Amino acid sequence: MTNEPRAELKDIDPNVLLDMAAAVGVDLTGDHATTLAPQAEQHFAQLRYLESIADPSTEPAVELRLDRWTRSGSA
Repeated sequence: MTNEPRAELKDIDPNVLLDMAAAVGVDLTGDHATTLAPQAEQHFAQLRYLESIADPSTEPAVELRLDRWTRSGSA
């Protein structure tokens, strides 16, 4: 058993997922957003945990570049 805190789960509203999908040009229905919300909660909890232990004096290990993102099947 470790003394590390567990990732805290918070309710993710499906509308947040719809807004995020729309921001990057992904079509997502309300039903799909509702289905994906519990999975997204786990991922966001992990990100919150990582943010809580991150050393602010270092650079991030990964950089997300949306300008390089393309839809599957597009050239």
